[in-house]
Amino acid sequence: MPIPSSKYRVLVSTIAVLVFLGIWEIAPRAGMVDPTFTSQPSRVFAASLVIVPSGDFLHDVSVSLSEFAIGFALAVGFGVPLGLLLGRFPVLRYLLDPPIMAIYATPHLALLPIFIVWLGIGMQSKIAVAFVGGVIPILVNSMAGVRGVERSWVTAARSFCAREWDVFVKVILPASLPGVVMGIRLGVSRAVLGVVVAEMYQSQAGVGNKIMLYGSEFRTDYLLFNVLLVSVFGFTATWAVRALEEKLWTAGK
Repeated sequence: MPIPSSKYRVLVSTIAVLVFLGIWEIAPRAGMVDPTFTSQPSRVFAASLVIVPSGDFLHDVSVSLSEFAIGFALAVGFGVPLGLLLGRFPVLRYLLDPPIMAIYATPHLALLPIFIVWLGIGMQSKIAVAFVGGVIPILVNSMAGVRGVERSWVTAARSFCAREWDVFVKVILPASLPGVVMGIRLGVSRAVLGVVVAEMYQSQAGVGNKIMLYGSEFRTDYLLFNVLLVSVFGFTATWAVRALEEKLWTAGK
């Protein structure tokens, strides 16, 4: 009996992760690499048993999650409607396209010093970086989703005397949802990156702050635990949005 593609993909991915962890554990024990620089899964796990029960861990995680959640929610709330409008109205797109593309081409982390000067080293500057990092992919893909709608669908709706609002809500919006969700998926990773790097650059709390602290102290086990924590969160969030994207894509066929 053939294995379903989804289960096969999970199986292969799981095996790859287990092989990687096995090599990572064995290589330092065999003297192939220096564990001071690479650590080991067992040592990272031991470090997690020290970090997780501490009160600082929950505080740092809550700070980082709050910064990400607020910044990304603002990015979705601003980027999706504006992207849909830009895709629907060419004149508005021609007007705003140059500054949007300029911001898109600029590494958003280069704006971090400006945000710190304007907003300080607290949560506001990290929220701003997460917002800028997430909003552009969401906006661009939402706009592309609208522009990719089949013109024949719009023409058919108008031939049945549908009003512009009905055309937008019942034809354009549903057809553009896969593009919107794709933009959200791309925006998640950039928002996570923005929060972590902003905390590494200048912050008083957060997971990124701890990554910089443990790195400067050469505590590799503690450093890698926090790096893996960020990776797991980013992967989980991206996977959840991707699952939603695949459902919408399947439903649209």
